[in-house]
Amino acid sequence: MLKPALLSLAVLVSALLLASISSAQNLPTFDDFRRVDRLRRATGQFQTAELLKVTQIDGGLIQRVSRQATNDYQVVWGAAELIDAWPIKREIFESAVMLSQSNREVVLRYACAAAQNYDTDTAMPLLHAAEKGDSDNIVPWFVELQLLSDPKAFGPDARKNWKAPPLRAMRYRDYAAGAARARIRTLEAAGYSAYSARRLGFVPDMPVLAMARACAEKPIDKSVAPMLLTMARAMQDKPIYLLAELVGESLERATIASGVDDPADNGASSRSAQLAERRDGIKALVSAMELKIVDLAAESEMIQYYDNVLSLGEEVAMHRLAGTIRGGQPLR
Repeated sequence: MLKPALLSLAVLVSALLLASISSAQNLPTFDDFRRVDRLRRATGQFQTAELLKVTQIDGGLIQRVSRQATNDYQVVWGAAELIDAWPIKREIFESAVMLSQSNREVVLRYACAAAQNYDTDTAMPLLHAAEKGDSDNIVPWFVELQLLSDPKAFGPDARKNWKAPPLRAMRYRDYAAGAARARIRTLEAAGYSAYSARRLGFVPDMPVLAMARACAEKPIDKSVAPMLLTMARAMQDKPIYLLAELVGESLERATIASGVDDPADNGASSRSAQLAERRDGIKALVSAMELKIVDLAAESEMIQYYDNVLSLGEEVAMHRLAGTIRGGQPLR
């Protein structure tokens, strides 16, 4: 017979195991996602109550996983990406920065999240650090400009102190792919299946894209238009996500419309036609994937698709999945 102390321990362990099993059983599966995707397509509703249910991430579970990952900054980083509440998100990001020894991807993602949450005291020092440590990346200068353009945060004349990026800052790196890998790692550590971790790991908003889209919808100040044009075209240079290219196109059109002096100008109407043609092509590709390919793919093929997005880019990944499903025939 077990002694009382050992019996209590055995009961506690059993309870924890049962709780873990119960929690795992409640996590969404590939079949859950497939069912709600088919329902969404049949009804034409972009968001349904069932889809919202399966995409709801267990925040408490994610926080517990992050506290246990004392030596794995990627798990902690992923948790920071997945948590919505800013005070908690900021605390977890601080841990990720410390554990990663100020990894430049983590620092910039933290800065962008802080900017998105209007925490300027946190965002500005991080952005300045990113500008020094990632000097060919135009993103930290763009995010700083968006912050300084908010009169409520810094006053109407704050942007006068903004310094334009150096000419070498011609790359667009928001580290969305690294952030997605971190989210996937965290979700898998929390017990989500490989497919569910990837499906949910791709969901969270991309703060820089949201800022760029908002910028494209406002009047463009000609004094910063050259920098915005560089930003817009960098977003279209072999992006991981097609959404980044589409937002970059919108920003480029808005900047050109402002009358910016474009040294590479070969005719505004010609460039506008190119942008329109490319946008139509992307929309057709996404529609064909949705209607002809994704519903026929097995779970393992979808897992490979998500991994290909992060390593090869979304457009290449789409064509590879289409080739697998259609026996090598191209997607038209």
